[in-house]
Amino acid sequence: MDLKRRLQSLATMESQYPHVLSVYLRCREGGHDRRKENLIFVKNRAAEIERVLGDDAKGRDFLRAAIEKVNLIREQEVKPNVIGLALFLKGGEVVERFETAVPFEDQVAYRRFPWVAQLAFVAEEFEPYAVVQIDSRSARIFEVALGELVDSADVRNEVHRRIHRGGWSQMRFQRRIEGEKLAHVQEVADMLADLVARHRYKRIVVAGPDKTRSTLLEAMTSDLRRRVVGGERVDSRIAEHELLQNAVDYFHKAENEEETHKMDRIIREIHSTTMGVSGLEDVLTYLSRGQAYEVLLPVDLKQSGAQCDDCGALLSAPTKTCLACESKKVVEVDLKEAVTRTALKYGTKLEFVKNNDFRRKLGGAAALLRSPRL
Repeated sequence: MDLKRRLQSLATMESQYPHVLSVYLRCREGGHDRRKENLIFVKNRAAEIERVLGDDAKGRDFLRAAIEKVNLIREQEVKPNVIGLALFLKGGEVVERFETAVPFEDQVAYRRFPWVAQLAFVAEEFEPYAVVQIDSRSARIFEVALGELVDSADVRNEVHRRIHRGGWSQMRFQRRIEGEKLAHVQEVADMLADLVARHRYKRIVVAGPDKTRSTLLEAMTSDLRRRVVGGERVDSRIAEHELLQNAVDYFHKAENEEETHKMDRIIREIHSTTMGVSGLEDVLTYLSRGQAYEVLLPVDLKQSGAQCDDCGALLSAPTKTCLACESKKVVEVDLKEAVTRTALKYGTKLEFVKNNDFRRKLGGAAALLRSPRL
């Protein structure tokens, strides 16, 4: 799943006719299937959009074709285990479709470009990671992406059990057993290294007996070891969903620690190397120039701003004239959406921060720069 590539493709998409219909739905809430609520929401939003389109008959026709396709998918094609559904359509054609095990907020937008902020947040929050469950004779490696188990691999080796005989023959046999265990653990380490090289898991959780986990860590390369964020002893009979839920706690803890580290780093860069900025105005300026390497935004940002169609400048409040080039071709935008799309276009990393101290320390927005600030 090359989610980054798919997101970048959406962020650079623009279409006048037909516009792009972006639909986010929370399909389930606990044990309740929200299909009825989803269909009513889509119908009501479509009616609102049609009123805005006015006498644009061509736009209405394309919208109705897209809505008809959305309704068909939601009524007939969504599996019971799907919690979040994101659809991007042009007319009756589905351009992209994402199904997740985490919820979206219900949203429908009909614009020249896709709305990608919700999807980018989920992609950043649930980056692909690996969970390794291992004992001295077997192992399972799980890949989790978009909050859902997407793949798994089994490693099983025939390791003879300990025998209870005295003398030299027992010692020799036991050495062979230990050698088989080491070979098994090394095979798991090699398989994990291959998976990380192909899928670039950001984090790894290792679960299993203390001794086996320790041996696996020793067998890992330094690159693999730095990705390990936790582990614990587990019963080999533990249910799959329990194992993965336990792993989520380690990932959330690691995410919180990483957010704090990034905030502290930006503060240092602002005061020592001029390679950082804080505050929404400065972040928007450097991002729209393509100079931002990584942007930190509050996860709950809800603010309207403006973007210039001529120079691409992002402004923190609606205005009729671009403050950068004085152009009159300025449109009002949802800032979270505009920042997300601009970051994806420039290949800028984007972090949605949940830390309560973010606004106090950095004014609610911050960025690391690719070159010193002017």
